Amino acid sequence: MKRPPLWKITRELKRPLQQITQLPSRLGSLLLGRWYYDAVLARKIRCTEGAIPAGPQPAVYLIFPSQGLQDSHFIALRYLIDSGFAPVVVSNIPLGDADRQRLSKVCWLCIERPNFGYDFGGYRDGLLTAHTRLKRIDRLVLLNDSSWFPLPGAGDWLAEAEALNADFAAAACNYGHPRVEAERFRSINWGYSTASRNFQYCSFALMLSGGLMADPNFIKFWKRFPLTNNKKFIVRRGETGLTQWVLAHGFSHGAVLKTADLDQRLAQLPPDEIRQVAEETVIFGRPSLAALKARLLSNGAPAEDYLSFILTAVATQGVSYTLPAYLHAAAGFAFLKKSPCWLTRDGSDITLRFAAGLKGEAGQVFAAEACQLRQSRAPDFPPAPD
Repeated sequence: MKRPPLWKITRELKRPLQQITQLPSRLGSLLLGRWYYDAVLARKIRCTEGAIPAGPQPAVYLIFPSQGLQDSHFIALRYLIDSGFAPVVVSNIPLGDADRQRLSKVCWLCIERPNFGYDFGGYRDGLLTAHTRLKRIDRLVLLNDSSWFPLPGAGDWLAEAEALNADFAAAACNYGHPRVEAERFRSINWGYSTASRNFQYCSFALMLSGGLMADPNFIKFWKRFPLTNNKKFIVRRGETGLTQWVLAHGFSHGAVLKTADLDQRLAQLPPDEIRQVAEETVIFGRPSLAALKARLLSNGAPAEDYLSFILTAVATQGVSYTLPAYLHAAAGFAFLKKSPCWLTRDGSDITLRFAAGLKGEAGQVFAAEACQLRQSRAPDFPPAPD
C-alpha cells in the first residue's frame, strides 16, 4: 500500500489538538451565541425603509461591502426588481449615509446588522423580518454577494428556479458524491445522490416556497438557529443543516444546475474539449489536486484521465467553484464565485480570463471588479492575464 504524503500525516496528527484547544470557546459560542445576539447585539440593528413597495415575493440579498458598494450589487438588485421581487438588503457591516441612501432607492428594506453568524446570521434577520412584516409570502429568495450574478449569456435563474415547482430550489448542490483522494482519481465511479451524508444545496442562491415559509417548524428552525462566529459550524449547521432539515421533513426540492449526469455530459465532449475543461478547472486549498492537474496537463493524458480528474475535483470541492467556464457555456449557469480571484494564482487566472470574456456592460463590470479583488486581496500575484 502506498504511504500517505507527509503533509497529510502531519495534518491528521494536529487535528485532535486543534479541536481540543478550540473546544471551550466553541462550546460557549454554541450555547450562548444566539441568546447573546438576540438579547444584546440585535439592539444595534438599523432598518431603513426603501422605495420599493412590499410584496409577497421578498428577496433577502446579503452583502458584505468591505470595499464599498459595487456596481454589481445594483445589477443584482435591478434583476430582482425586474423579476417582481422586493429586495431586503442585509448588510453585515455598517453603511455610510451615501451608500444607505443609494440602496434605499432599490430595496424594500435595508437592514444593517452586527457581523455575527456569517451569512446565515444575515439570512436569519432578513427572513424573519420579512415573515413578521408580510401577511402572505408566495416565495422568498435568499442570495448573497459571494457571487457575481446574473452573468451575461446565462439563463434566468429566478425563472428556472420557479419552474422547478419545488418548495426548496437552489442554483446548485454539492457533495452528492463521496470525496475522492487525488491519488485515487482514476477509481472514481460517478454516482450523485441526495442521500450522501454531506449533501447540501448551495446557500448562495435559494428559492423557498410559500408553503415552506408558512410552516411553523421551518420558522422555528430559523429562530433557534445556533448563531456563532465559528465558520465551519455555520456551514455544517447552516448550509448542510438546512438542506437536511428540508429533506427530513418531506418538502420537495431540487437544483437548477443538474450534477447527477455530469459524467455523461463531459464524456460526450471531444478529447480536446475535455482537456480544455481540465485546464479551466479551479483548484483551491487542495495541494494534491493542484499537483495532479499540473502533472496531467504537463505530461499529457488520455481523455479518460482528464474526465476522472474533473469529476474528482467536483466531488471534493463542489461544482460551483470548480467549473465556472464550463457551467456557463454548457448549462447557462448564472453565477460566478468571487473567492477564486484571490485564493490561488491559477484559480485567479482562470476566473479573470473567464470574466474578461463576458459580454455587455454587466460583463465589463464583473471583469473590472474581479481585477480589483485580485489586486486588493492577493497583491503578491502578478498582473492579471490578458
